[in-house]
Amino acid sequence: MFEVPRLTIRPGTGGYSKGQTRVIEILEAALDVLLDEGYQALTMRRIARACGITVGNVTYYYKTKDDLVRDLTAGVLEGYLNIFSDISKDETRSLEDRFITIIRLLLEDIMTKKTTHFFPELWALSNHDPFIAERVNELYIGARSVFNNLIPRLNPSLSAEECELVALFVSASIEGMTVFAGYNKPWQPHMPEIEGIAVKSLLDCVKAMTPEDIARFKDDDFSLKQKG
Repeated sequence: MFEVPRLTIRPGTGGYSKGQTRVIEILEAALDVLLDEGYQALTMRRIARACGITVGNVTYYYKTKDDLVRDLTAGVLEGYLNIFSDISKDETRSLEDRFITIIRLLLEDIMTKKTTHFFPELWALSNHDPFIAERVNELYIGARSVFNNLIPRLNPSLSAEECELVALFVSASIEGMTVFAGYNKPWQPHMPEIEGIAVKSLLDCVKAMTPEDIARFKDDDFSLKQKG
C-alpha cells in the first residue's frame, strides 16, 4: 500500500529557493505544532522556538502567518496529489482497481495522527476564518481531482457536472469517517470492515448512478414521494 508523506515541498516554496532546507524545517515544525497543540498555538514565535531559531528567521521566509499556512496546506496536499496521479495513470490496473486503491489509501491514511488531527482542525476553523475556508476549499478541489478523472471513465453516461457531484459525495463519505475511525477513535479497530463496505458501496454508487437518478433527486418532493 502507498504511504502519504507528511509534507511534500515544491522547489522554491516560500519564495526563497536558496533556503529550501530552512523552509522545510519551518513547515515541518509548524505541522508538529498544529498537530500537537492546535491552530491557536501556531504562532511565528512558537514555530521559531520549535525550530530553535529566531522569529526574524521565520519571518524572513514567511512575512505573515497566512503565507505560512498557505504553503503548509499545499505541502500536505502535494503528497496526496502525487500518489493519486501515479495510481490514476497506472494503465496496468483496471479503472475499478485504481478507484478501489485510492479509497483504501484514503481510509488507511485517516488512521494516522497527521490526518486525524490536521484536517478536522481546518474544518472547525473554516467556519469562522474566511482565509482558512478558502484554503480548505482549494485543498479539497485538488483532492477530488482524482475522482473527477476516474468517474467519467467508470460511468460515461454522467455529464461533467454530474461526475463532480458524485465525486463530492465519494470524497465526503470517506472524509467523514475521520471522526469515527481515525487515529485513536472508537471505530479504528473496525477499519478493515469499513474499507470493505466503502469499496463496495461507493464503487456500486459510481457505476450505477444515472442522469435520470440525479434529475429525480433535484425534485423537492422526492423524499416525500418515496415515503408515500
